[in-house]
Amino acid sequence: MKAVWWIKRDFRIFDNECIHSALKDCGEVLPFFCWESKIINGGDYSKFHLQAQWQALEELRSNVENRGGFLRVVSGDIVNEMEVLFQEYSFTHLYSHMETGNLISYERDREVAKWCRNRGVFWSEISQSSVVRGHSAEGRRRKSKQGDLRKSSPIPAPKVIVSPSLKSLRIENLEWKSLCSLFSKFSGCALLPSIQPVSEKRAWATLGSFIEKRGVNYSGGISSPNTAFVNGSRLSAHLAWGTVSLRTVFAKLESKRKEISSQEGMGGWKRSLRAFESRLHWRDHFIQRLESCPEMEVRTLNPAFENLEYEDRSDFLEAWITGQTGYPMVDACMRCLGDTGFMNFRMRAMVVSFACFGLHLSWRFIHEPLAQLFTDYEPGIHISQLQMQAGVTGFNTLRVYSPMKQFLDQDPDAKFVKRWVPELSDRTSVEIARASEMRFPEYSSALVGLSERSKDMKARIFSIRKSQTARIDTEKTLKKHGSRKNTQGRKKQKDTGQLRLRL
Repeated sequence: MKAVWWIKRDFRIFDNECIHSALKDCGEVLPFFCWESKIINGGDYSKFHLQAQWQALEELRSNVENRGGFLRVVSGDIVNEMEVLFQEYSFTHLYSHMETGNLISYERDREVAKWCRNRGVFWSEISQSSVVRGHSAEGRRRKSKQGDLRKSSPIPAPKVIVSPSLKSLRIENLEWKSLCSLFSKFSGCALLPSIQPVSEKRAWATLGSFIEKRGVNYSGGISSPNTAFVNGSRLSAHLAWGTVSLRTVFAKLESKRKEISSQEGMGGWKRSLRAFESRLHWRDHFIQRLESCPEMEVRTLNPAFENLEYEDRSDFLEAWITGQTGYPMVDACMRCLGDTGFMNFRMRAMVVSFACFGLHLSWRFIHEPLAQLFTDYEPGIHISQLQMQAGVTGFNTLRVYSPMKQFLDQDPDAKFVKRWVPELSDRTSVEIARASEMRFPEYSSALVGLSERSKDMKARIFSIRKSQTARIDTEKTLKKHGSRKNTQGRKKQKDTGQLRLRL
C-alpha cells in the first residue's frame, strides 16, 4: 500500500499522527504540500500567513530529509495536483489532519473527499484537538467526555521516514521570491523581519521558555500590551500552523504542575497554569462553533441578528486598519498589529469593539482585513470572537470597551502608545488620555464621537434582544453552541472591562 501525507496546518514531525499512521499502516509515506491558489488568493490570507507557512515548510523539509524521506511541494489547485500525483504514484491511502478553516477550505475538503471516492483512495482525517466533526451538540459533548485527546500521550517523532523509491516524485519547495511571484498579490514582497518566526524548532523554544520561566507571570501579565509580548505564551501562531501540537502543550503543562506540586511559594505559577489551561480549553470550544456551523463566516450564529444595520464605510475601515482614528490606544494597537502580526487578547477585543460600536462597521466587513493582520490567524477563534465582541450572539454579556480606560489601566505611562504613535511622543499621559476630545496638530482628529455612537449601536442590539423571536433564536443557539461548563458556586468576579470568555 502507498500512503500520502497531505500537509495542511501540521508542519511538524513530533506528535504527528499522520506520519505515524501512514508508516504503521503502509510502511512508506510521501509528504505532500500544495501552495493552493484558492486559499492564498482568499481575502483573509496575507503575507504574514505566507511567510509563516513557508518558514515552517522549510524546516519540515529538513527534518524529513534528516530521517531519510523527502517532500513533494507543488502549487495550484489541490485536486488537480492530487490527480497528477496519482497518475505517477497510485497511492491507496491519504492522511491529513482535520482542518476547521474558512469556507474556501471547507469546500476544498469536500472536493478532495469526492476525488478520493472516485479514485478509491482511503482518506483518513485525524483530529488534532477535542473538536468533533459531525454528531449533534449533545453527541459531541458525550464524545468529549469519553476521552480527551489533549490529555493523551504525544507520539514520538519517527527515527526513520520511508518515502517512495521513485525520486522523480520529489519536488523542492520554492525560494521565497519565486513563491511570491506565483501570486500577484505578493509579487515583490520581501520577508518580514518583525513578525514571529514559525517553525517546529521555534515552537519548542517558545514552549520551553514559557513553561520554564515566562509563564509565571501569565496570570495578570497578559492584559497589558507592554507585558503580553513576554508574559503571554506566544504559542498561538505555532498552534495555528501546527508547528507544535495541542497535546504536546498539555503534556508540558502537566509536567510543570507535577514539578511544582510539592514546592513552596508556587502560588503564582499555579494560578498562571490554571489560567493558561483554561484558555486552551476555550480555544477548542470556539473552533468547535465554526466546525459545527461553517456558514458562520458569512452569517450570524444567532439568526436574530442577521439584519442588524451597520454603515460599513470604507474610509472608516481604512482609518481603523492603518491606525488613524484619533483614539491613541486603538491606533497604537492597530499599528503594532500591522507591523508585528501580534496583539494580546484584551486589545484585540478593544479594537473590534471600537470598530463595531464606534465606527458602526459590521463584523463581516472587518473580518478579512483584520484576519490578514494576525500571524496566528485561526478562523474558528477569529470569527467566533468577532461575533461575540460585536454583540450578535445574543447570549454573551455585551461589552463595549473604552479606549481611554484601557489606556489608563494598561498603559498609564504611555510607553506603548508613544512607541507606536510617535506623533504623541511629546504629550503627557493626561493629554493622550483626552486626545479624542482635543485637537493636536500633529495627530489625527477623532474620527467619531465614540460615546454617542456606541449608545446608538447598543440600543439597536438590545432592541433585537428583547423581541420574542430573538429570545427563541437565542435559546436555540445557546443550546447548540453554548458551553455546558458549570459555573455554580463560583464567586462573582470583578468586572475588569475584558471580553468575558465564559458563556
